[in-house]
Amino acid sequence: MDKLKFFKGFLKNWRAVGSVTPSSRFLLNKMIAPVDFERAKIIVELGPGLGGLTKKLLARMDARAKLLVFEINPDFCHELKKINDQRLNVFNVSALTLGNYLIGAKADYVLSGIPLTNLDSQTRSTLFETVKNILRPNGAYIQFQYSLGAYRELQSVFDQVNIKFTLLNIPPAFVYQCQI
Repeated sequence: MDKLKFFKGFLKNWRAVGSVTPSSRFLLNKMIAPVDFERAKIIVELGPGLGGLTKKLLARMDARAKLLVFEINPDFCHELKKINDQRLNVFNVSALTLGNYLIGAKADYVLSGIPLTNLDSQTRSTLFETVKNILRPNGAYIQFQYSLGAYRELQSVFDQVNIKFTLLNIPPAFVYQCQI
């Protein structure tokens, strides 16, 4: 059922959804692998879709940690709000506004499935700077993509950018781990 809802979301706005199918468990596991759940107090997720990664994060997070998710698709937000967990805050707004919701706080991790190749260069640049500005020192921005197109741009914003590859996803995906 989730796959059908996801596909309908793709058909409605393919530029925002970016894929015809949700991320595989292999990709989701690669996304959460760098997260130190013992120290993470604030985690931000951008473009959570129907919440596959959201649920994995909540399953591992500390009881006092917070997860803030930013999703522009109202249908996906409706589904995300069905996840019954007091640590979860769902915002039906652009990721570019996330700084307005962390007022004074810094995120330990930002995980994202936003399809960067569907954004214009100015929007990508603004997104990267926004993420950088809300990260704690030693925090990490973890972003998956289906190409290496954002690599140089990420290198120009973040001090360190590492890449992992996941073949077992449709389509296969790259996971960028960026740190300041």
